Amino acid sequence: MEKFKVIIVGGGASGLMCALRLQEMKVKNILLLERNERVGRKLSATGNGQGNLTNISISEANYFSSDIKKAFTVINQFGREQLLSYLSSLGGLFVADDRGRIYPASKQAASVTDLIRFELTRGSTVIKTGEFVKSVYKDKDSFVLLSDKDEYRSEFVVLACGGKAAAHFGTDGNGYRLAETFGHTVTTLTPSLVQLKTESAPIKGLKGVRCDCRVKLKRPGREDVVLSGDVIFTEYGVSGDVIFRMSAFCRKGDEIFIDFLPDFQRHEVLLLLREKIRRSGFLKAEDLLRCIVNSAVGKVVLRRCGIELSACAGDLTEKAEQIVSMIKAFPLHIEGTAGFENAQVTKGGIPMDELDENLMSKKAENLFIAGEMLDVDGECGGYNLQWAFSSGALVAAAIAKHK
Repeated sequence: MEKFKVIIVGGGASGLMCALRLQEMKVKNILLLERNERVGRKLSATGNGQGNLTNISISEANYFSSDIKKAFTVINQFGREQLLSYLSSLGGLFVADDRGRIYPASKQAASVTDLIRFELTRGSTVIKTGEFVKSVYKDKDSFVLLSDKDEYRSEFVVLACGGKAAAHFGTDGNGYRLAETFGHTVTTLTPSLVQLKTESAPIKGLKGVRCDCRVKLKRPGREDVVLSGDVIFTEYGVSGDVIFRMSAFCRKGDEIFIDFLPDFQRHEVLLLLREKIRRSGFLKAEDLLRCIVNSAVGKVVLRRCGIELSACAGDLTEKAEQIVSMIKAFPLHIEGTAGFENAQVTKGGIPMDELDENLMSKKAENLFIAGEMLDVDGECGGYNLQWAFSSGALVAAAIAKHK
């Protein structure tokens, strides 16, 4: 049985950062176990492969957790400035876009993975890939880990296995099972940063249509959320950048309202439409909204207003306000999401109150948990990777004190 000082389970963002910081703090005898054939697969896919690592603007308001203040204390100890300074010291350049999202100048997420991986190879950290950890238990003062290939013993264990989102990256929820053997609990898990399923009848005929919209989320008993960006209609609901961002706030049963003309005030559209109706007695209703909204959207809007597409456009004066209202606030009930297999992040996890301020388990001394396994998730825009890096760095600092 091989013996190590620290064993890190999971070679994602939090696990890699933890290993690298431990190595730089002169902690010896580190083993990192990754079930995939290479480390950082999910990290290499972040930001649509461009690597959205963090954000210029980070606050508690960007995160969701059972204990926001505790989670943000973790982030503040290795925040945006420390992260970028550290990665820059390894040889990376980073730039921000007009929404504050920070990327490597290469616009390749894999280059960040490589930056970390190359630095790890300069030290003595042992990395074993293609190895799945089946169980972990404590034997007197040390831990025993059983994988599908070998057996190991260590003084410290860091569970950085990821959540349940995007199982094709190896994040199928196994980490929760390992933590539960020590008495940890897991809150309700739901997909986040994911496409939404909605009622399908109102959007029939829109599959594949993309529109720049403003979307308002109405949540019973909670504050409305308003975001702008592209909406892509699917056979089961809605996708697109604004929907991914909105999904962080959504629950089944909520309702969204899509504004297809966010750059125009309601009264402007109404004035234009009334004049067009006055001049368009020769048109069919289905042609009334051409050059105002996407033609497929126009037909759906008219049908939602109970207007026959073959009706005379000139007869729709009394329907003008209803049509404009539908264009500016097209309602859709949320019936669910496209599931964990399509999600970028897991909402929920191991409650923060089951860990101390250094993310060490209160159930088992020297057991640490980092990253997406905890019930901390963020909005779309680099916030989740910041959490992963911050939590991994904090755990490393805590363990290094015992070297």
